[in-house]
Amino acid sequence: MKIRRRLFVILVAMLTLFPLAGSATTLAAHPWQPHIAIVWPHDGRGNPTTVARSQAVNVSVWPSKQVICSEYPDPPLGLVMAKDNEPTQLIRLSGQLIQRTVGGVTFPSLEFNNIPANLAAEPTAKFRFLCGSNIWVHAADPRTFFPNPLVPTGYCGPSGDLDPRIQIVWPHDERGQFAPVERAPFVNIAVDLFEHGTLNSVPLEYQPTKLILNIAEGNGPVTFSDLTAQKVTYVVGDKTFPRWVFNNVPVKLGQQYHFMVWVVPRERRDGTLSPYATIWTHARDARTILPHPQVPPPCAP
Repeated sequence: MKIRRRLFVILVAMLTLFPLAGSATTLAAHPWQPHIAIVWPHDGRGNPTTVARSQAVNVSVWPSKQVICSEYPDPPLGLVMAKDNEPTQLIRLSGQLIQRTVGGVTFPSLEFNNIPANLAAEPTAKFRFLCGSNIWVHAADPRTFFPNPLVPTGYCGPSGDLDPRIQIVWPHDERGQFAPVERAPFVNIAVDLFEHGTLNSVPLEYQPTKLILNIAEGNGPVTFSDLTAQKVTYVVGDKTFPRWVFNNVPVKLGQQYHFMVWVVPRERRDGTLSPYATIWTHARDARTILPHPQVPPPCAP
């Protein structure tokens, strides 16, 4: 439980994620219970565009419960973005608090404006946003295609921050046989650990203090899974590398899923989390469609 409590503190402070209190615990303990309600594409100068032609986005984060109208969220909310299969990064931008009225209901909305996400220049790119409880995918084609997993170039030394990269999500049936995404009730999720910002794998004998799998179904809240990863190995040339696999992760047919994996490095027995993750979207149709976001209760004066 010490590790879980420490993770709670780190995640709230850095990424506005929330407590680890058991199987499938939702990340919604912040007083706002925040969620991304709108991702608005534009040309970088504030003119609206289609998703495919957009160069930037504005992200609106709403509370899910009643909050004080003019009070800035405490603790402050941070917006996290992951491009393609690269590790998450915290957007170095403070949200602007505004008052928004929808259907006669007034409530505060935290606006992160002019975030570069240039699909006009990179039409196959995928940008995933996280702030609080849900994950939003901004892309012309949001499905995760990763036919060639990253190949380690060597081993790292004593580890600092690590990048836990999801390399493979393999859909299968009840007997462990491959099945198409739309017919697979289970997936296996394979994760490699690299020194942050490099392709240097952790050594073969390495064992992290903790690997944590997050799962979000559709635009629903991110939850913590209690599944434990099994360590396996694979060979590249004359070198053997470690890999961790979450086996038989259940998924509902026809539903969209987002998977994230976080790591507590081996040296951090106090539970200090490496602040990076990759996000993998698993679905036949992976678009984020939220035409009518849930309006919170009216704010309190």
